[in-house]
Amino acid sequence: MNASATYTLLIVESPVIARIIQRYAPSSVYVMSTSGYAWKPVYDPGKHQLKAIADPDQLGFRKELKQQASWAGNVIIATDSDPSGDFIAWSVFKFLKDPSVKRSYIQHLGRRGIERLISKAEVIQPDHLELRLKNRSLIRHQWKLGGRRPSMQIAALASVFSSHFPFRNFKDQSERRWISSQPIRCNPDEWIPLKDLVDESEYHSVSPLSTFDLLEKAIEQQLFSSLANAQESLQQLFTHTLELSDESLISYPRTAANSYFSETWGELQKQFYRVQKDHEFKPMFIRNIAGSEVAHESIYPLNLPHTPESVSGELLSTLRDLYALIYRHTIKAISVPKEKYNAYRTPFHPDTNFYLPVEDSVAPSTELMPVRTISETGALLHQLQVQSPSSFGKKMDRWQAENYIEIENTTVKPGKYLTPYLNDGSSFAKDIGRLNSLSANGSATAETIREALS
Repeated sequence: MNASATYTLLIVESPVIARIIQRYAPSSVYVMSTSGYAWKPVYDPGKHQLKAIADPDQLGFRKELKQQASWAGNVIIATDSDPSGDFIAWSVFKFLKDPSVKRSYIQHLGRRGIERLISKAEVIQPDHLELRLKNRSLIRHQWKLGGRRPSMQIAALASVFSSHFPFRNFKDQSERRWISSQPIRCNPDEWIPLKDLVDESEYHSVSPLSTFDLLEKAIEQQLFSSLANAQESLQQLFTHTLELSDESLISYPRTAANSYFSETWGELQKQFYRVQKDHEFKPMFIRNIAGSEVAHESIYPLNLPHTPESVSGELLSTLRDLYALIYRHTIKAISVPKEKYNAYRTPFHPDTNFYLPVEDSVAPSTELMPVRTISETGALLHQLQVQSPSSFGKKMDRWQAENYIEIENTTVKPGKYLTPYLNDGSSFAKDIGRLNSLSANGSATAETIREALS
């Protein structure tokens, strides 16, 4: 089917994404946004049934959706591959009752990315979606029946501070933060002695920004008083458009990825030499390239010629500082690394280098203890499928207020009410991993879930 000749209705979640796609899409494509949930999920554990209950405030959207779908020769739902995206896709399909409705995924907000989105759309599999959604709801219901276990999110939070996951961040006795060249497994309360200075200095290649990384950096630079405030400002920056050109400034800001799609690398390379004379663009072999399984690539400025200085007059001070942070980090992430760091080793991990990502003199007797950072906490919770990037800032602030965690600069520590669960952290992570596997392969039942939890 020729996308340029057939009227295509494309349905996405975000109004800003809809506006950007509409700018680049062929004239035969009309983009609508659900603005989140136009239906609310309601799960009945007794009957193992999932229903989509219409949101009365979204009546206008549903009327237009029905009308546009009746005119379209091609209806494509392009929501995320996470549980909320799956539910939106399923609920839209149920509402339209059209077996020819297709699904696709957004991977690049440029012309070629939109054309590929349309050409690679496949007929939706509603039964598979429904089974996966019901299984996730059943798992959470059965988990709640577990008596003395905390909620699944709190259990996952406890597992973050266990030895189940390797460590990459460390603190010395002077509270300086160190980084290891590769993740290592060690006990959370283990002191690691550094003895040997490595002959060659360590080069550190900067990775593109995930939402978790950006929120951590915003707090580290004291741009905001809370993570929730930082995330709200990030969303405001995403929805802002330049007055004269009506262009957006940054890509989708809710992502767990530390990589860009190939098309984005190509577009950034075209723009790079228009604004940079002193840096060299990263060659292919050291680029973080996102695979097809990535729902949203890392955050970056959509147009590098829009430097922080050139757009500063249009932005409030907080948004200006946030855009400058994103812009400057992106330039580092796409440039060949120049910084060198003194690297050290330990007898216990002879193949791993440890270094300070800032210039500092270090005594050879330094000892390091593993720590979790804001960014790492978010990444691990996302890996366990209990926390999305979209609500991370608000959730971390709430956990801090409820004494589940303590946040000191960028370091996260267990709080008073999380401490009783720490000894079970590794077993919680294993339980959640098994349950996620049951949900994904469609084999979850009340019995198999109870077996997994036993």
